[in-house]
Amino acid sequence: MLNQPPSCPAYEIPARLDAVAHAVLDEARAAQNRLGRVMAVVAAAAVRDILTGHEPNAPFDAARVELVEGEDSSLYPTGRYWTLSGDERTFTEAVGETEAGNGVHGMSEWTVYLDDSTRDVWRPLSTELPDRHGRHAWALDLLRAAALPLDEPGPTEPRPLNWACPGGSSHHPA
Repeated sequence: MLNQPPSCPAYEIPARLDAVAHAVLDEARAAQNRLGRVMAVVAAAAVRDILTGHEPNAPFDAARVELVEGEDSSLYPTGRYWTLSGDERTFTEAVGETEAGNGVHGMSEWTVYLDDSTRDVWRPLSTELPDRHGRHAWALDLLRAAALPLDEPGPTEPRPLNWACPGGSSHHPA
């Protein structure tokens, strides 16, 4: 059998492939960044809900929450948090064992999306803590997380890091 050169290409590549491939990658990066922003805000809302019994206007003073990195790089809450004054507490101390357990379980359904693919969003909002049982641990800044824009921020869309409560008291909602 003789080796003959092909008479035509086996297939054709679309001329726009390069531009489309770069556009799709940009869209994927933007989607991952948005996912990270939304899940960080959801994590802040989850802490608020755990501590207030799902009463959005109830007072609470959580400023940071501990998240531990799993084998798959996803972050999981431990139930440990720090108040605005820096006191370390646990959800169990605040709301009891059952509510804390249910809250951590529910919060985990959202924080699992805080992983390597969204690290560019959550890592700048976090402080590295000493490892917990051989796992990387982080303290997510809830005030900064709650202030993230849900959509891509525009050049004229500054978001405050805290708001004033009705009645003039200072309150940092999550």
